[in-house]
Amino acid sequence: MPVSLALDLYRNIQFQNSIANGIYLNHAAVSPSARRVVDAVTEAITFSSLDPEACFMEKFFPAWIGARKRLAALMGVPDQDLAFTRNTGHALSIVADGLILEPGDNVVMASCEYPAVTYPWMAQAWRGVETRLVAPNADGTLSPELFAASMDSRTRVIALSWVQFTTGYRANLAEFVKLAKAHDAILIVDAIQGLGALPLNAGELDIDIVATGSHKWLMGPHGCGGLYIKPSLLDRIHLVNMGAVSVVNVTDFDGTRFEPKPNAQRYEEGSPNGLGLVGLDAALSLLEEAGIENIAESVLSNSRHAAESVANRGYIVDSPTDDAVRSGIVMFHHPTRPGQEVVEALKAARISASLRAGLVRFSPHFYNTHEDIDAAVAALPT
Repeated sequence: MPVSLALDLYRNIQFQNSIANGIYLNHAAVSPSARRVVDAVTEAITFSSLDPEACFMEKFFPAWIGARKRLAALMGVPDQDLAFTRNTGHALSIVADGLILEPGDNVVMASCEYPAVTYPWMAQAWRGVETRLVAPNADGTLSPELFAASMDSRTRVIALSWVQFTTGYRANLAEFVKLAKAHDAILIVDAIQGLGALPLNAGELDIDIVATGSHKWLMGPHGCGGLYIKPSLLDRIHLVNMGAVSVVNVTDFDGTRFEPKPNAQRYEEGSPNGLGLVGLDAALSLLEEAGIENIAESVLSNSRHAAESVANRGYIVDSPTDDAVRSGIVMFHHPTRPGQEVVEALKAARISASLRAGLVRFSPHFYNTHEDIDAAVAALPT
């Protein structure tokens, strides 16, 4: 069966009427829950109301294991090296707070980054760590050469979003890995705007640290994040965020024996977000069944169609159009109308989009169709 036909059938089965109030093109903000996710969480919370201990062992604990395996596979890393966190910012803060740095060391990142990327490093100013902000090129791209110009012998970290939330620019992670290695720096990647929409193999690329969250392209519930740390870096990160689940023998309940886990899971400090993991495991199973290569084909087809269609409508596209650096995000603006006015017009037509940095943002996922996009574009004011 052709990929396009298989995905059409899949969409109809899993996402029919998932958005009852219109067309949803806002996955870079937060995704809707598919029926499987709703059913799994509903079943778990009902079970918990009847027998909470049994629910933990029969629902929450298996989801803790299952979601970890699925998320690690999607990242392309060993599951034992992946820890669950509350969100992307929590994951990045663990690293920023724990990484061994000296006064005068610096961290280089883009000036257009999402605050979850920049704030954890700006908060290290108290210990003399400098943050250096790199302005993007006029077209919104962020080349390794731009970063290199701000790096020196005291650069310890490059912090980077795989996909930029205000442009949709997708970084060439392999090139940034080379840059980090050339400067003996650590590359820390926020993958939330790409993971679940595009293939990633962080292990093969040899990325040092990856953080993500569940509620965007992964289509999971709020309140779950993931943190991958290359094992060789653990000795360079202080033990922060410690708790009862951080140790090897979790069920000993012996507060006098402190033996941290030998991997990133040492930063899972306590009881997990059980319901969140149940929902995330269900959401990841959907992505797994659809296949990330198929998903990426559909996502990029949708974003290309959206960019071409809004341009034909008289709007100016602000996202990169080169296939090598495109993502699922399409930013655009009207030549004269304010972005807020455009978003309000879309909302009135029951179409969900976002306003970021004064620009309108479409972010269709794999189950959206070109017909969805055509209807949204037709609702744009001229």
